[in-house]
Amino acid sequence: MEIYSSAAQQEKTRQDRPVFYSRSRLIAGIVLWAVVTVLLAVVCIRAKDKNVGILIAACFALLTAWLTFKCFNTLRNIAQPAFVVGHQGLAFENGMVIPWHNIVENIWVNQSYMGIPIGKQIQIRTDLPKPQARVLRRAMALEISGDEYLALCDAYR
Repeated sequence: MEIYSSAAQQEKTRQDRPVFYSRSRLIAGIVLWAVVTVLLAVVCIRAKDKNVGILIAACFALLTAWLTFKCFNTLRNIAQPAFVVGHQGLAFENGMVIPWHNIVENIWVNQSYMGIPIGKQIQIRTDLPKPQARVLRRAMALEISGDEYLALCDAYR
């Protein structure tokens, strides 16, 4: 099905559009995960004779430390786009390009628990061979919302 596009919209889509990560969202993620890591480390230190408690708190502390590092590492490379939406398809930072005609399903998922947003994800299903058959991208720290992303994909498709 063809989607109507005005002349002004067509002019906007003449060049590929890079999508970047949000600096403020990444900094908020670093602060959040660093605070949780410190709190879990304190729980780990204070649980003196409870070996299972220490082990569980240590595992979660390592997980949150890894999430802190991932946010910090993404913040270091903020000048590089997360992906590029263009006429050929979606081009990701690792060099992978998924052509529009190979995309079977392209959805934005807002994950929440009891009304609290806990994650955003882009799920792309393709008809390509195994390595690119399903592409998942975290989208919590992107500068655009789900509606903007889907409108952008529709405009370039």
